[in-house]
Amino acid sequence: MPEYKLKFTDDEDESRQRTLNELHLFINTMDNRPLAVTTLDKEQSDNWDKEGDIDYQDTYGRQIIKQINDDVTETLIIRNANGLPVALAARDINNSWQGIGIDKRLRQEIATILQIEDINFD
Repeated sequence: MPEYKLKFTDDEDESRQRTLNELHLFINTMDNRPLAVTTLDKEQSDNWDKEGDIDYQDTYGRQIIKQINDDVTETLIIRNANGLPVALAARDINNSWQGIGIDKRLRQEIATILQIEDINFD
């Protein structure tokens, strides 16, 4: 699952708004499409944001995509053990998965936008 990271610049407010706009655009591409939601366990959640030799986001993302890869599911929300979204993914017109990571500082806000913070999908 290709992913790009959003980085905040020195101008925090402007960068934050630009990042939120990109996330909103991505969320809009997910509207009214079959959705899967998966929640990472505690260990996976702890590893998700680690930097090092292993790219856990890519590793876990690929594993999740393999598990949900069917002819129905078109969008995906990956949540951490606390229920906050850490990544979003959607199939593109070529039927490939495109993903976007959610910066730690924006997870609660994106959860509110998605209105999933109090919903148990298990």
